Amino acid sequence: MSAIGRGLTNPFRNKARAVVVVALLSFVTGLLALMVQATLASRNQVAAMEGRVRTLIELREAGAFGTGGFGGDKPVGHDRFTTDTLDKARQIPSARNLARVDEYVYTPQVDPSKKNAYAMVIGLHPGASLRAIGEVDYENARIVAGRSFQADDASADVAVVGRLYAEQRLADRQIVLDGRTFKVIGIYATANDFGDNHVFVPIKAFRAAFNPGKRLSKIFVTVDSVSNVERVVAELKERLVDEADVVTAPEAVSTARTTLGTLAVSSAYAAVLLFAIGAVVTVFVMVLSTRERIREIGTLKAIGASNREVVLQFLSEAFGMSALAAIAALLLALLLAPLIGRILGVPIAFDASIVLFVLGASAIFAALGSLYPVIRGVRLSPVEAMRRTA
Repeated sequence: MSAIGRGLTNPFRNKARAVVVVALLSFVTGLLALMVQATLASRNQVAAMEGRVRTLIELREAGAFGTGGFGGDKPVGHDRFTTDTLDKARQIPSARNLARVDEYVYTPQVDPSKKNAYAMVIGLHPGASLRAIGEVDYENARIVAGRSFQADDASADVAVVGRLYAEQRLADRQIVLDGRTFKVIGIYATANDFGDNHVFVPIKAFRAAFNPGKRLSKIFVTVDSVSNVERVVAELKERLVDEADVVTAPEAVSTARTTLGTLAVSSAYAAVLLFAIGAVVTVFVMVLSTRERIREIGTLKAIGASNREVVLQFLSEAFGMSALAAIAALLLALLLAPLIGRILGVPIAFDASIVLFVLGASAIFAALGSLYPVIRGVRLSPVEAMRRTA
């Protein structure tokens, strides 16, 4: 049998140990790949969020509680923060620098048939971001089923609901809001249950169902460039004094940045720990395997085996074992990616980067694991091998 053939079959001399080692190494490698992916996803999400919010300004009713703008949930007829406020915002001297203006109107919904069944119904124009209250990256709820609103949905009785709302209260793909039936066309997800318990509907359908008059709950203004943000903020504060609070988005998402930053650091530490565990497992198994076969190595060298053959045997053994673990790790990562992403609250996709990382990590583990056997085998003389096992 060739040196490579011996190396590939050596791990299975002890089948129980081989199964345990491959299972442990595959778990460590698969989880390592997912942690690295989570780290990168968290950092990318922070970077993308900061890139978006640097030019975003939030307007909410003066004195409203928190970023949810709950002051806008006052009874119909309250006209402090209305479409008139929207018109004033669009008439500021720097209006040419307003790249986008999105208006939202909220109303709480309580289901009397279920205990503590509370949700927020949010009206918006199709094309506006699904900004869920309580979401970590509140500007971009992710559609996980169906679709979001399109331009021709502007006057339609359609809705996009949160994951938790769908699980607990959705039946027959439709919901009834204040006596009006809405067809559910999509389901979104955020990083927490509160953010996943909203119902988004087109703002025209919202007004038809709830008759809120001119009332608004939030206005989000996107400025055309970072350099113009301060001037637009100052003009909005001057024009909307005692009518609206003007909040720049970096202030509003500081907690989100901290949360995602902490997640990225934690994922990085977990990845380092898992890498260390994988390396230790591989090295330990190969050291143990080498010591068990000292006499065999000496015999092979005594009958004419070259150092090259010894090296090939150990390299093929280490890489063969790591290859099996890599295959199992890829299957594990494929199954766990959605779950880990949901637990950590960041999008983790099983893509080419995970495949490449698993293969790369397995190759590194194999190289580290074969280092001791290769050095030991090359230096070992047949006489020493026989004396050690006598």
